[in-house]
Amino acid sequence: MPRKSDHSQQSWRSLKSETLYAVEQLRNQLAAPKESVQDIVDTYLVAKRALAESMQALLRESLPESCPTFHDLREQLGRELSRRYGGLIPEKYLKVPYGSRVHEELFTILLNHQGTPVPAMMLRIISADSVHTERRMRELRELGLDIVAAKSQGIDVYTLQSLEIDLSLLPSIPKNLISQDKGLRKEEREALIYRLG
Repeated sequence: MPRKSDHSQQSWRSLKSETLYAVEQLRNQLAAPKESVQDIVDTYLVAKRALAESMQALLRESLPESCPTFHDLREQLGRELSRRYGGLIPEKYLKVPYGSRVHEELFTILLNHQGTPVPAMMLRIISADSVHTERRMRELRELGLDIVAAKSQGIDVYTLQSLEIDLSLLPSIPKNLISQDKGLRKEEREALIYRLG
């Protein structure tokens, strides 16, 4: 179900005309009888940015405002964390991380193509950066989501294989939160991690 937000649609509509203009300017530079390397590069950079912004708006407009499956999986993880470790470690270390809108959008794209490889380039449209995309995908996999990273015909792809959560990765969630807590002394940190088994 597409987003109902008029704001995202207006954003796409306004970006569309700006992008068309930028692409036409690049075409004119490329077709000019006398080539100026600097003019072509400058025009290309403007067109590249305009295309990136408009494609991000277009893709986001096609996504639902919320992905119930993403939230259900996170709730399953939260319940299992509480069941296993509730009473053993403080509640603040039993929170399921990586619930940002970008995580949700990336998961939604994979869910829409479940079982089929999705090019990393498509996912990068959402995060606007290859490093951020790879990090967000790694974080989703840290939650135990069945996302496989691979190469297909020389390009990086990600595939959501199933909606089964790998619960063997569950201890790493509180362990990472404990490790990142700068307010803990070393011995406190080690004692909490020891309780995770």
